[in-house]
Amino acid sequence: MKSASKNLSLVLSVLALTVLFSCKKKEGGSPVNSDEEAAKRVVGTYKGTLDATQEYFNAIIVITKENGNKVKITPKQGEPYSNVTPKIITVKAIQNSDDAEAIGTPEGTLVYQHSVKNISIVTLSSSSSDVTYNFRGTKQ
Repeated sequence: MKSASKNLSLVLSVLALTVLFSCKKKEGGSPVNSDEEAAKRVVGTYKGTLDATQEYFNAIIVITKENGNKVKITPKQGEPYSNVTPKIITVKAIQNSDDAEAIGTPEGTLVYQHSVKNISIVTLSSSSSDVTYNFRGTKQ
């Protein structure tokens, strides 16, 4: 029950951040923010807290570009949390900003705030063998 309320709390926080950042207007930026460009900005190595069956601090998540606006999220290999399931998520640009999101996808939720390089990820199960997790971290 504690884990369910924690997950619900994280999802609601991510949704609130998405609404906040999708409403803000970027000054001096380019007027067009394509989904593919947003996916490129999300690519990188992130360090933060991964919460699966337990919390792992200083966890490393690597995000690589697939095709178009799809990114692959994988944990650093050889770590105690490496058993979490890698996910491929379709990223959407948040217009009038450099931020990106993936909300309501079957794989989970991702919100990236470019100005401070923060990311929040909540994965969902797509099979019974999936190991889901929540991750909050900063681009390295």
